[in-house]
Amino acid sequence: MKIKIGSRGSNLAMTQTNYIKDMILEKFPDLEIEIVKITTTGDRIWNKTIQEIGGKEIFVKEIEKALLNGEIDMAVHSMKDMPGDLPRGLCLGFVPKREDPRDVLVMDEKSLEEIRNIGTGSLRRKLQVKEIFKKSRVLGVRGNVETRMNLVDNEKIDGVVLAKAGLNRLGLEPKNTYTFSVEEMLPSPTQGILAIEFNESNRELIEMLEVLTDRETKIQAHYEREYLKAVGGSCSVPVGAYCEVDGDNIKLTGMLGDKKGTYYVKDSILGKVGDDLSYTLAENLKEKLKTTKPNGRVYLVGAGPGDEGLITVKGLECIKKADVVVYDRLSSPNLLSEAKNNAKFIFVGKEPNNHAKTQDEINEILYQEALSGNIVTRLKGGDPYVFGRGGEEGEYLYDRGIEFEVVPGISSSIGGLAYGGIPITQRNVATSFHVITGHTRDDEELDYDTFAKLEGTLVFLMGVKNLEKIASGLVNSGKSKDTPVALVHWATTSKQRVVTGTLENIVQVVKREKITNPSLIVIGEVVNMRESLDFTKNMPLFGKNIVITREAKRAKETISKFRDLGANVISLPMIKTEFIDSEELDYAINNIKEFEYIFFTSVNGVNFFFDKFLEKSDIRNLNNIKFIAIGSKTYNALKRYGIKSDLMPEKFEGMEAVKVIEENIKHGTKILVPRAKLGRNEIVDSLKENYDIKEVKIYDTISALDDSKVIYETLSDLEEYYLVFTSSSTFTNFKNIAGDEFFKDNDSAKIISIGPITTKTINDEGFSVYKEAREYTIDGIIEILKEENIGF
Repeated sequence: MKIKIGSRGSNLAMTQTNYIKDMILEKFPDLEIEIVKITTTGDRIWNKTIQEIGGKEIFVKEIEKALLNGEIDMAVHSMKDMPGDLPRGLCLGFVPKREDPRDVLVMDEKSLEEIRNIGTGSLRRKLQVKEIFKKSRVLGVRGNVETRMNLVDNEKIDGVVLAKAGLNRLGLEPKNTYTFSVEEMLPSPTQGILAIEFNESNRELIEMLEVLTDRETKIQAHYEREYLKAVGGSCSVPVGAYCEVDGDNIKLTGMLGDKKGTYYVKDSILGKVGDDLSYTLAENLKEKLKTTKPNGRVYLVGAGPGDEGLITVKGLECIKKADVVVYDRLSSPNLLSEAKNNAKFIFVGKEPNNHAKTQDEINEILYQEALSGNIVTRLKGGDPYVFGRGGEEGEYLYDRGIEFEVVPGISSSIGGLAYGGIPITQRNVATSFHVITGHTRDDEELDYDTFAKLEGTLVFLMGVKNLEKIASGLVNSGKSKDTPVALVHWATTSKQRVVTGTLENIVQVVKREKITNPSLIVIGEVVNMRESLDFTKNMPLFGKNIVITREAKRAKETISKFRDLGANVISLPMIKTEFIDSEELDYAINNIKEFEYIFFTSVNGVNFFFDKFLEKSDIRNLNNIKFIAIGSKTYNALKRYGIKSDLMPEKFEGMEAVKVIEENIKHGTKILVPRAKLGRNEIVDSLKENYDIKEVKIYDTISALDDSKVIYETLSDLEEYYLVFTSSSTFTNFKNIAGDEFFKDNDSAKIISIGPITTKTINDEGFSVYKEAREYTIDGIIEILKEENIGF
């Protein structure tokens, strides 16, 4: 009787097939056996991953076709290469004894602790390797056993993970290896087991060879393959399984990862031979995978050179959606106010020779926070890749399987110079530029000979400490001592200062002006263009710090106005408003036609009223009602609902409104007044004497902050600033939180009041107002600050 055995042509495949051939001949010496080599898709395509070219089927499809066509009688495969389901008409036959199921790391001369680059083409191995070797990078490799081992010998990688069964069968004994326990590295289902595949019609041969089956291995193969089928496993999903057999007792352990190969879950189940354990374990792990929080994502975001307005739209979106914001010294603290309420902030700021966190610590923080499933925004001054060490952080995350995205920022080398009035290039002046670190590791000497020959603009970042060395190095290498030089200190922020000189005298200028880091050093003829291109000198509030204390949701327009004038705006909202729902409001809305006028005293009153009104009623029910508004803001808020106010006092003050009402509305008129819970009572009380007033308190003003630490930390670095109060409640809340001692011996803060009522509250508390707006609006405050055109 002659038997044709089909096999792949690789060294390992042929070794395994010859092993089966010898096993059969030992039992049935009269048989004639021929081995037929068949080339599979997996053998032909080596430049793509298994996932990209079709999963496990790529190693068996052509062989199975030959079985179905009767070209061969049986086939030998590594069972772990077999798909969970076989084609119709094919089946598995006898199961020979299992070889060692474990994985092994074949290494070069390095120790385990020194391993950094580990190769594997398996998602299952990749996930587990990353957990065992947290400091190592996992590289995708494919090829037969010898090809992958050669990568280690050629020093392309430090180690490669292989199946120990393959090494044993090939008789290979690498010098430096580490064998993983099954607990450390759960093997692929059926790893180490050979699959003998038949055409189902060949029953006689199948039954004859069944005597070669090993009972324990057959039990393991059954449970591990059933588990593989139950989870829908293939090479596109990380799957591992191992079945331990002890007589009739079994323990089945499985792992299952997500399709992206970013995380996995693992569990075990105990039972007896014959129990349906595979399906139960698979369902448990699939459910566990759903509820397990996957790895998060890291955004490496360039915050720009300092002015928070220079961050990109995408960068701002990353801050808003972040669970964790990791920020440094050179990113604007104002950007943190854009984060969601429950966001976690981690300061990792760096100053020369005084690092809050080392770079290694920062890398690990990003990794651990993302590993916990958080969206992490790493906020870096300038651009992440321009001397920002963003590349190091990205590599660290990549090596550990954490997804990351880089959001470029405006580099200080360009944006900072622009704010200093210096273009980095200019036709006929400088047609190239060169950005150089002025702070090298271990104070390595820079290549001044090369730099001195360059015709373009030279920009040195973080180089104040080495300024003397830079200037003398360039002059000694041939650069003219008269070459213009400028330093831009704290570029684009309220602390910005610009000093100029030449290579000959710039060191003395910087010492005299006490310029320190962070500063940009720019060398070249473009410095001479500063006089005509310094746009900041036309911004009346440039360099001034304005602290806005009004409610956050109402402060955006205010902040925008100040920023347009060049101010550095710090938002410290002291109040927030909350809607008050009540039966009184419901009654007023349901009976709205009883009123002849609705009197609004604030923007909040307008918005809260109409939110509720439009929810319960129809805008057409207001057709015969007239409206009164205090102030242009309230007037404009009404206009947004398509309504023009019929009356508005010229002065934006409550008692002026009482006067206008008395002059234009007959006594006894029924007026609805939706207002704040803590609004001024004298307005309503005055009107009640002659009018039918229905007062409804629809919102409350409460404190938005309860921690003085936030105030002190936000303002401590500001040498001088205007503290703007737009209402009595903003001042009262600020004082109650910060404490009276905040204002004592505080020469940095100058109090600005929006009007006489706020001023009276401040004065009654024993404090002085620096300036009061003549027009009781934000525009009025801006006008008095613009008059401060000399600065502080």
